[in-house]
Amino acid sequence: MPYGSVLIVDDVETNLYVARGLLTPYGLKIDSVNSGFKAIELIKEGNNYDIIFMDHMMPKMDGIEATKIIRNMGYLGYIVALTANAVAGQSDMFFNSGFDDFIAKPIDMRHLNNILNKLIRDKQKPDIVEAARKQSIDNSQKHTSKITDISVDPQIIEAFINDANKSISVMESINFNKSSLTDDDKNMYDIEVHGMKSALANIGKHELSENAFKLEMALKNGNIELMKSDAPVFLDSLRELVNNMDAKKKFANLRTKDEDELYLSEKLLSIKTASADYDVKTINDRITELRDKTWSQSTNNLISIIARYLLNSDFEMIAEVVDKYLENL
Repeated sequence: MPYGSVLIVDDVETNLYVARGLLTPYGLKIDSVNSGFKAIELIKEGNNYDIIFMDHMMPKMDGIEATKIIRNMGYLGYIVALTANAVAGQSDMFFNSGFDDFIAKPIDMRHLNNILNKLIRDKQKPDIVEAARKQSIDNSQKHTSKITDISVDPQIIEAFINDANKSISVMESINFNKSSLTDDDKNMYDIEVHGMKSALANIGKHELSENAFKLEMALKNGNIELMKSDAPVFLDSLRELVNNMDAKKKFANLRTKDEDELYLSEKLLSIKTASADYDVKTINDRITELRDKTWSQSTNNLISIIARYLLNSDFEMIAEVVDKYLENL
């Protein structure tokens, strides 16, 4: 669907990365931001999308509030909620809040495909759809796609570590044994454990994801006694997982060979050029090519930084960090 454009709004980096990965094969123009505030700014700047995929639960401004503000600005495009709490009867809440549909997380590819067909493909003229189909067939004959196990993809592991460290910091600040536990404390914990539930599922840690879900439900049901006993256990398990992931990353970086500076410069220059054209696909391709080689710690950090800026559609910062790095090569 090269004729289509989407915006993904989610405060969890892991979710942004997975959503981008699922949408990229369609050839869509994809923007992504990590807050409702940034989504509102994009709409204020005159950006228009076939679909805005809006996360339901986010800190400071949730998806419902952001959608109401966007609708009050006169925006008429489709907005689809992303929710990890797709329960019976919830559809009315989304439809009454300005959404056109909703998708449960972790994202079901069949449901996503149906949404894209209904809200993008079926709105196009038949000749446009047919031309895109033929182009897709031509491209598939020329190229073979590389299938990656997303649960071990370095970029999603990097995103998960960032998400988990942020959540750990918040969870450590909330003590369920306190007599003065505030509604703000509960709300902050709810948002973080909700985010960890989908992030853990994205990397295949289903038992920990289920534990996060149990904590979320206990908090919603006011079961503070269960929170007192189980929240510290979950926090310890999350810390252990992150520590293990960090150790594996450090070990991988010890196996560094002499860097091919010419190859690195070529890929970085390509990324810089693509960022000026807002060319997400090319940047993604160059990141993948760079990750296929072994680099020094500083170069691996640069690749991770570029990937994070790409998740937030911050093309100016991509060009800036590439420039600075090339100056020191």
